[in-house]
Amino acid sequence: MAPREPRGDRRMKILLYFDWIGTRKELKEHDKKMQKSCIETGVEHEGLFGSMNAKWNYVWVFDANSFDHFLEMSRKVPRPVHMTHYITELLIPSRL
Repeated sequence: MAPREPRGDRRMKILLYFDWIGTRKELKEHDKKMQKSCIETGVEHEGLFGSMNAKWNYVWVFDANSFDHFLEMSRKVPRPVHMTHYITELLIPSRL
């Protein structure tokens, strides 16, 4: 497992909004692959949520050291055909 920086204001939240046309079983199987990749890379998988946003069916929430750290994790899991499209939103910590 990759070393992980301590939690704090240096980590970012990453929201991955997506639409899914597959079955719930297929979504669950893909989520397990995402969780495994998170464990291997040290990205924190904070959950899969139904989105109230009219545009998207679901959103994954991750906690990572950087966007590159997130990409390292996501590249280990090919995008399934059931994920028709997606968008990534980065929540970068503010220092006030």
